[in-house]
Amino acid sequence: MGLPPGPPLPAPVQTALWFGSPVGFLEWCGRRYGDVFTLRLMGPPTVMVSEPRLVEQVLALGPDDASAGEENALLAPLLGRHSVLMLDGPEHLRQRRLLLPSFHGERMRRQGAAIAAIAGEEVARWPVGQPFPLLPRMRDVTFEVILRVVFGLEGSPALGELREALRRLVGMGGSWMAVPALRRDLGPFRPWGRFVALRARVGALVREEVGRRRSAGEAAGDGTIDLLLDRMDDDELVDALVTLLVAGHETTATSLAWCFELLLRRPDLVERVRGDLAAGSTRLLDAVVRETLRVRPVFRYASRRLRRPLRLGDHTIPAGVAVGASIYLAHRRAGGGEFRPERFLDGPPAPGTWVPFGGGLRRCLGASFATYEMGVIVRTVLELARLRPASRRPERIGLHAITLVPGRGARVVLERRTAGPAGAG
Repeated sequence: MGLPPGPPLPAPVQTALWFGSPVGFLEWCGRRYGDVFTLRLMGPPTVMVSEPRLVEQVLALGPDDASAGEENALLAPLLGRHSVLMLDGPEHLRQRRLLLPSFHGERMRRQGAAIAAIAGEEVARWPVGQPFPLLPRMRDVTFEVILRVVFGLEGSPALGELREALRRLVGMGGSWMAVPALRRDLGPFRPWGRFVALRARVGALVREEVGRRRSAGEAAGDGTIDLLLDRMDDDELVDALVTLLVAGHETTATSLAWCFELLLRRPDLVERVRGDLAAGSTRLLDAVVRETLRVRPVFRYASRRLRRPLRLGDHTIPAGVAVGASIYLAHRRAGGGEFRPERFLDGPPAPGTWVPFGGGLRRCLGASFATYEMGVIVRTVLELARLRPASRRPERIGLHAITLVPGRGARVVLERRTAGPAGAG
């Protein structure tokens, strides 16, 4: 029993490379050590795999074999101990069953017009002829979608204050996630103290909204709060809503920014997508979304902490070690780095070669909603705006907290607005 080979560098050096060269270090390890290698970052070793069969094996691990909750513990101060990402076993399955109706297919389709309206409001604020980064604009859109469409807070008296508090909370997340030592600072006027106070304020605002709805005896609406009102206590509901916001806001916004960064560099493809949409088909648009998630996954890997030894290829990995399915390397191994959405017109990808949302019992709850939301927003922008990249040079992959983002924020120029459907103007 032993760990696969990996870089012989000290843990602090590997950690610095992990954050300083977020994909370059991974790619070098893959070239040097192959489909299975060990990283020694600050903490227990992580065995990384990229071969499709092994990727599927890691993602399919059950709670008796490995814990995902332990691997996500760094997020607990933000998401809360009741978050579905913190749980394993029966409690995890219970939370999934309660949350899944929020992303039911028919319910998603009913929300399409509301999502498009939010995207249209955003496009109307973009400056004409001036370069600007799309990433923060996409964050604004997905944030509003979560609050107004998913949570069902449209028209709520709590919306304004909750919006501001949540924006500040999510904005603070990037600093403490990467540096756990900041948690030792307990002073109320220090970064960690401010974070703790803000998280508590968000919880109080959500509880006030829940209490208002319960005391008013309002008819059940279509938002997540309404669906969970009688199924979770207040603490669970607060953690569930913060989790949905954090997990579904930044990730979808980042994928949208990457989608435009990649798509706009192929004007021929942009026109083909517009033509396809004008003909009543979303087949090519769907392929663009899926290829974006392949070439630019938001997360580098999905990991589990082993509770018992695991046979992984030619190695037996001991308990206590983390094993990671390298999403980024698995996607590159299967299809390279070229942005070619046409590949998804030929049929579904092979198992273990397209896993942007993870897999197994821990597959992202909002995966279907995220791809649907991306399609609606991309279509709306293509209908209302003519964009071009602000620079001829493609943007490099950067790191924001734990997500892979466009290095310059996906800078674009709005050449002109249009008033017609895709294909017009």
